[in-house]
Amino acid sequence: MIEISAVNEYLTLHLQADFWTALDNTKKNAAFKMATDDVCAYLGIVEIDPLRIFQLCAVSEQAVFLAEHYDKLSAADQIKSEKIDGVGAREYHQRSHASFSPRALTFLERESEVLTITRG
Repeated sequence: MIEISAVNEYLTLHLQADFWTALDNTKKNAAFKMATDDVCAYLGIVEIDPLRIFQLCAVSEQAVFLAEHYDKLSAADQIKSEKIDGVGAREYHQRSHASFSPRALTFLERESEVLTITRG
């Protein structure tokens, strides 16, 4: 099981270090919990193994990403236009943000490869 102290340590030498350090503990803990759940769900595992570096990196990257972008990620798509029987078309403006950090996905892809080889 991973502890938030490992994420804090990982992020000390990160480009987002100042952002993460400035967060209050409630927000850090929430981002950490959500990131852990995201990574576990993606990998199909029950808990993060702190000795698996790609899992630790993915959780850390996802935590800082969620802390910074959660408001945008949880916002509903907005209606851009609407069509009424040949008069117009309803079009949704989709969010430009993915639900995963691009850096977290890089680590998740590597971990998935390792898990596949290990299991296969």
